[in-house]
Amino acid sequence: MSASQDQSCAKARHDAKKSTPPTQSRSLLKRAIRPLNLTLTAALVAASMGIMAFGQASSQTDLSLASSTSGKSDQAPGQNKDSAPIATATPTPTADPTATTTAAPAPTATATTTPTPAPTATTTAPAPTTTATATSAPLASTSTPVPTGVPGTWSLKFDDEFNGTALDGAKWSNCWFSPTCGTMNKVTTSPANVSVSGGNLVLNLSSSTSGSLISTNPNGGASTGYQFTTGYVEARIKFPGDGTNLYNWPAFWTTGQSWPANGENDIAEVLSGKMTVNYHSSSGSHNQGTVAGDWGNSFHTFGLDRKATSADVYFDGVKVKSYATDDGNAPQYLVLNVGASGSSPAAYGTASQVQVDYVRAWQ
Repeated sequence: MSASQDQSCAKARHDAKKSTPPTQSRSLLKRAIRPLNLTLTAALVAASMGIMAFGQASSQTDLSLASSTSGKSDQAPGQNKDSAPIATATPTPTADPTATTTAAPAPTATATTTPTPAPTATTTAPAPTTTATATSAPLASTSTPVPTGVPGTWSLKFDDEFNGTALDGAKWSNCWFSPTCGTMNKVTTSPANVSVSGGNLVLNLSSSTSGSLISTNPNGGASTGYQFTTGYVEARIKFPGDGTNLYNWPAFWTTGQSWPANGENDIAEVLSGKMTVNYHSSSGSHNQGTVAGDWGNSFHTFGLDRKATSADVYFDGVKVKSYATDDGNAPQYLVLNVGASGSSPAAYGTASQVQVDYVRAWQ
C-alpha cells in the first residue's frame, strides 16, 4: 500500500469515529468491517498487482531505453542515469570530426577576407602614375629662354640659336647693307667671313682689310629682320684674346636707321684691347668706360635693357653700366661684327674668330 493510501484510510477511520454515536458504533462497526475488509482486501490485491505490473513495465522501459541509447553518438552525457554509462562508453573521436567540421569554415572565411584588401591596394596604385604624368610641366617651362639675371616678366620676341649650317637670311643680313656690303670699323664686310657651325655663329677677320658683319636690319638685307624700342636683348659670345688683351675691333651693338639721331648702344665693344660700353646720339659720344675682368676666350652673356630714356647693360647677369639716353626711343636693330683696330693686338683667321652661341630679344 502506498503512503497516500495509508493516509486516506486513517483519515476515513478518524472521521467515522467523530460522526458515529458510541451506542451505535459497535454494531455499525461490525456491519461495516466485513464489507470494508473485503474492499480493503480487494484494494490491497489490486494495488499489489498494479505495483508488480508497474515494476515490470519500468524494467521493460529501462531495457528499451538502454537498447535504444546504445550505438548513438549524438546524445550528450548526463541526460539520464541509465544512459550515462552508455554515453561514457561511446568513443570520444566521434566528437573530433564535428570539431574539425566546425573549424573548417574558419580558415575559409579568413582566406576570403584576406584577399579583400588587395584590390584596394591595386586601386590606389594608379595614383603615382597620375602623379607620374603631372611632373613634365616644369620641363616645358624651363625650355622657354629668359634673360640672364634681369628681373621682370618677359616675352621672347626674337631668338636665333645658330643650330643650322648657314645663316638664317630671314633674320639676318650677312654684311653691312647687302648686297653692296659696305665698310665698317675700317674693313669691308665680306659674307665669306660669316659661317654657322657646331651650334655657333662664327665671324672672322681674314686680313687687315676684310672683316665680317651681320645685322637684323630689314632695310639692310634681312628679309624679315628685327627692330625694337624698349626691351631686353642678349647674346652669349666668346671674344678672342691672349688673357690680358682682347683682339681686333669686335662688337655687339644696336643702332637705328638714322645715325646718330636714332642712337647707338655699344653693349660690348673692344677698344684698345679692353671691353668697354658706349653710347652715341645727336648729343655726342658718351663713353661709359671699361668693364673690369677677363672677357676673352670663354663664353659670357652680354645684355642691354633699353628703356624710353635710359639703358642698363648686364654682363653675365650683373648690371655693369647704366646711363641716360636721348634718341627718342627710336627703333633699333641688332649688329655683330669684327673690324681691324690700330690700338688692339691684331689676329687673323682662326685666332680672330668671334663665336656666338645665341642672340635673343624680349619685351
